[in-house]
Amino acid sequence: MRYQKIILVLLILQLVTSCENKGISLEIAELDIGKIEFLDVGQGLSVLFSSGNGENFALFDSGNDSLGFWDSLRARKIHHLNWAFVSHWHRDHAGGLLEWDGSVSIDTLFYGADTGGLWLRDSILKLAQKFGTPAVSVRRGRQINCKPWSCQVLWPREYDFFGGNNASAVLQISDGKSRALFVGDLETESEAELLQISNDLQADLLQVGHHGSKTSSSLSFLEHVSPSFAVISVGRDNGYGHPNAETLQKLALVIGDSSNILRTDLLGTITIKWKFEKGLWMEWNM
Repeated sequence: MRYQKIILVLLILQLVTSCENKGISLEIAELDIGKIEFLDVGQGLSVLFSSGNGENFALFDSGNDSLGFWDSLRARKIHHLNWAFVSHWHRDHAGGLLEWDGSVSIDTLFYGADTGGLWLRDSILKLAQKFGTPAVSVRRGRQINCKPWSCQVLWPREYDFFGGNNASAVLQISDGKSRALFVGDLETESEAELLQISNDLQADLLQVGHHGSKTSSSLSFLEHVSPSFAVISVGRDNGYGHPNAETLQKLALVIGDSSNILRTDLLGTITIKWKFEKGLWMEWNM
């Protein structure tokens, strides 16, 4: 009887240890998974990056103002961003930052070389100064700290000075095996120039330029990028006709699976999970 009790205790200890180790293994596995969320900001763009099991957060564009953008961050219990990135100074990409009240701290504000939108730019840079956040203009070749990813600015070039959609800063994220490409509102003219100066633009995930407009996403550009997933951040029943039917046809031709063309107007916030050096997949929001 005594030996049976000893064996029983040993079995319980083994079970508890196994469960604890399993929990540790799951926690380690989660640390190896990043997340990219295309927030549902209507007719605009905002992409939230997270890694380190919710320890690190960063932002590419902030959508328009008056949409409760900061509330969506606080609802996720996010009070700190490693960095925020403004692709260009259009209100549907940077307007959310106008309502920045400092309750979410930002280590660094990066912005592209867009020479337009001076009032919007100056207003947001004043807020950055108020909250003690360094504001840094970036151009092609700039590396941004986004461990465990590698983040590099591909556009515009150092000597480019112009405003508007074609000045949208392009950000490439990579783990050495998989890539994602974020192009803001880049249009076909700058797409062609980017193709000329970049040897490899292939990406598993593409943020479709200018909300799926017909002025972006040339067939040659899409063929070079050759994405497995394409995300269109676009407002429901918008007055611009976005996304354009021809753009959707080109995306379907290149991707080969129309179910991998993802739209925020149809799906709401879109979540892509990224297991480092293993691949990307979509997480359905139920």
